[in-house]
Amino acid sequence: AAAPNPAAAPKFGAKKPLGPPKCEYQTRGFKWNVENQTRDTCENGVCKVEVADPKQQVYIYKCDNVTIQITGKLKSVILDSCTKCGVVFDTAISACEVVNCRGVQVQATNVCPSFSIDKTDGIVVHITNEAIATSSFVTSKSSEMNVSWPDENGEIKEAPIPEQFVHKLVNGSVTSQVSDLYH
Repeated sequence: AAAPNPAAAPKFGAKKPLGPPKCEYQTRGFKWNVENQTRDTCENGVCKVEVADPKQQVYIYKCDNVTIQITGKLKSVILDSCTKCGVVFDTAISACEVVNCRGVQVQATNVCPSFSIDKTDGIVVHITNEAIATSSFVTSKSSEMNVSWPDENGEIKEAPIPEQFVHKLVNGSVTSQVSDLYH
């Protein structure tokens, strides 16, 4: 009996091929779906989305090595399972969520009140002076997180978002403090 062809077996850790690229608007749910985009599927490596209504959200899924440029005020941006992507948007009324991503950058050119980062390794969030006082970051199961912003002289500053904490039991309650690594 002949041995099975080893070339036919998928290699461990090999990337699965992406599905067909999509950049389409769904009226139901007021949602843009941007899926499976790569540098090769977009003109100059940039996928452009023009939001016409602030009730719309943009869902970006399984994109690789591409920049997603969103113009117009929108409800929210969700970045899911993307690698080496950049997302630039004007104003998000609700939030920007980043889930299951690796090596991504997110930039709000105006304001975004909340950034949620979950199961992501390697992210830089760029915010404006206007957003400094109003933006918050909620993180879980993520690493290599940074935020950058312009200081009063226009110089770009960057700082890590802590991923290590010290927890103590004090008077029957758990207290948490950022690890000394970040001071």
